[in-house]
Amino acid sequence: MLIRPRLDDDLEICARLLRTVYTSDGYPANWPKDPISWLAGRRTLAAWVGEVDGELTGHVSLTEPDPARAWPQWAEALALPLERLAVIRRLFVAPQSRRRGLATTLVERAECEASNRELALVLDVAEHNHATIRFWKHRGWREVGQATLPPGDEGRPLRLLLLVAG
Repeated sequence: MLIRPRLDDDLEICARLLRTVYTSDGYPANWPKDPISWLAGRRTLAAWVGEVDGELTGHVSLTEPDPARAWPQWAEALALPLERLAVIRRLFVAPQSRRRGLATTLVERAECEASNRELALVLDVAEHNHATIRFWKHRGWREVGQATLPPGDEGRPLRLLLLVAG
């Protein structure tokens, strides 16, 4: 298993992998109009991909809080200003590559980067995504609130749980 910084050349492959994850798991809850731009993100601080046997099989990014999704519950729970937070986003692993520790290793890389930048970690997760919620809570993350995103491309609102790192 290899974890490395995501390159611009990886985005198309990541978008195809994301489509596989979406078909299998329904992540993301609302398919983006432009998956490559969605993955690249405007506020990305850093992003990594995971490879198994030379094949790209996972992704995670670390971003600044998006003003449209900078939930005040995060800052309140951590007693920090939003500028001191980093959001873990776009974490996914190919279905055939799961249960090998790839998601954990990707998250550990993001955690290390956040620590180096002296940023506290936060995230939001769709409330229907029970396996993902278990993953984060098992890692010691705690729920600090809930939020609702307006209807996306599929025309449905999205309920989110707001989490902060232990």
